[in-house]
Amino acid sequence: MLINHIGYHFGTISHLMFLTVAVGIFTIFTLWKHRTSPGIKYLIYLEIAACIFAFTYGMEFGTPLLEAKIWWSKLSYFGIAFLPVFYLLFTTAFSQNKQRIPPLRIVLLSVIPVLTILLVLTNESHRLVWTDVVAAPQKNMVFYNHGFWFWIYWFYSLILLMGGLTNLIVSSSRPSSYYRSQIIFLLLGSFFPIFGNIIYVMRLNPIPGFDWTPLSFVFTGLVISFGVIRFKIFDLIPIARNKLVDVISDGIIVTNARGIIEDYNPAVYKFLNVEKNAYLGKPFDEAFPQYKNLRKGLDKLKENKLEISIEHRNRLKYYEVTSTPLFDHHQKFSGKLIIIHNITAAKRSEKALREANRQLQEGIASREKLIADLDAFAHTVAHDIMNTLGAIVTASDLTKAYLANKDYDSVSDLNNLVERSANKTLHITRELLTLASVRQQEVNRLPLDMAAIIDEAENRLHNMIAEKQAQILKPEKWPVAIGHAPWVEEVWVNYLSNGIKYGGTPPVLELGANPLKTGFIRFWIKDNGAGLSEEEQASLFNKYTRLAPKGAPGHGLGLSIVKRIMEKLDGKVGVTSPKGGGSVFYFDLPTGEAQPSPNN
Repeated sequence: MLINHIGYHFGTISHLMFLTVAVGIFTIFTLWKHRTSPGIKYLIYLEIAACIFAFTYGMEFGTPLLEAKIWWSKLSYFGIAFLPVFYLLFTTAFSQNKQRIPPLRIVLLSVIPVLTILLVLTNESHRLVWTDVVAAPQKNMVFYNHGFWFWIYWFYSLILLMGGLTNLIVSSSRPSSYYRSQIIFLLLGSFFPIFGNIIYVMRLNPIPGFDWTPLSFVFTGLVISFGVIRFKIFDLIPIARNKLVDVISDGIIVTNARGIIEDYNPAVYKFLNVEKNAYLGKPFDEAFPQYKNLRKGLDKLKENKLEISIEHRNRLKYYEVTSTPLFDHHQKFSGKLIIIHNITAAKRSEKALREANRQLQEGIASREKLIADLDAFAHTVAHDIMNTLGAIVTASDLTKAYLANKDYDSVSDLNNLVERSANKTLHITRELLTLASVRQQEVNRLPLDMAAIIDEAENRLHNMIAEKQAQILKPEKWPVAIGHAPWVEEVWVNYLSNGIKYGGTPPVLELGANPLKTGFIRFWIKDNGAGLSEEEQASLFNKYTRLAPKGAPGHGLGLSIVKRIMEKLDGKVGVTSPKGGGSVFYFDLPTGEAQPSPNN
């Protein structure tokens, strides 16, 4: 039955085409909310092109006029020409998880479709698309005898359709079984347009002259829409991946049950120094043979964590790798999700924390050493101070008695005893203050006038030198070293006083200095005493060790002070005892040619 409407008669085929348009529009609305997923916009374009084809084809069947049929047929090519292009772009974007395909590729793919449209519109002048048109009024159809360009376009379209199928077939062999079932579903829907186009071109269809292509493309869109609703195709793959995986700072690698790499995100390019998509479809063992620990983690069906280190641009970086098994909806093992997290900053912080802890432990040890030193000092010095103070108190009491008896000669002797005891107490106190200042004070190290420093040390020891009739031999010139003059003076006072006390009779002390190849100057003092054994030399600069505890007075504080001073001045101390007798005490300081620098 025909319906007459403004010169058009819409029969069964026209109604079928308009129904196809309605289904196509429904499909477009269904796909629209997924338009940000890879390939969906091209699928929408494909459905629009199919709707244009179906609508113009329906209008062609609705008009009884040959000229109108040809005109609607020409308009249909605005949909026909781009159907295979949009199909290829859809499958390419979907299979490769691409949001955007290079514009140049789209332009190149569109060259032949654009030329086809232009040739269709001007066909009367060249007959390249169809050579002639034969009307069949009884069937309300038109048969077109195709020209040379039609076959070029048809083969081109077939190549694009086969390329799209190839994309889906390759994709179906790579992902897990759950995703593979979805892609197979897409494959089944993709065969309809190819089949419909072939039976039309080869004139094998049951309705002669009827083109099944628009109907088959719309049906394909309907099948895919069903897959969207039933299998959540574009909810599972692209949305999560594009919104999260691509922007996440952690590296993500997905392998299938056979250990084949299915995907990895941009962070992996940087972490493992790989090129984009270079290892897709390759076994993990072949792609990353250098990371044995990482590959070992893939062998287990349970979650596994491990750490790896990778040298990148001459810097060592650390990563925590979590390998998690993936299971499909049948709880069948389908692959591995490998997450690579950069822990370099945490490792460096951990290292810095360990270093801070080490310094803290050293500080604690230093404080404990100080406490131990002070304890040793208390035991060592207390007796000497008690003796000197006791002598002063006793002398004070005797002085009162002698003055009462007017025994002035005895009072004079007691006064000398008090003076010596007081000087000894002052000397001990001064050395204690020096030890405290060496531990706490920060000083600037400057070039030293060593001759002036030694003169000042001799002035402090004037009475001892005179009493012992000590002879001190010095060079005329001294090399310039870097240090802190008051502390270096204290070193010379200790070395000179020890040389006078423990040297020969009378003491003969020789002083000198020698530059070293290490950039230091060694200052030394040689006495004419009996010398020291190797054991005595080894323990001499330990805490409050005396040279001769039984043979001479002293509290053992001086050489400990010497050692602490040199440690603060970045120098060192030592002693040797030649076989010919005597001992040589020395200390090393940086040469004066270096720039002065603050003590740290």
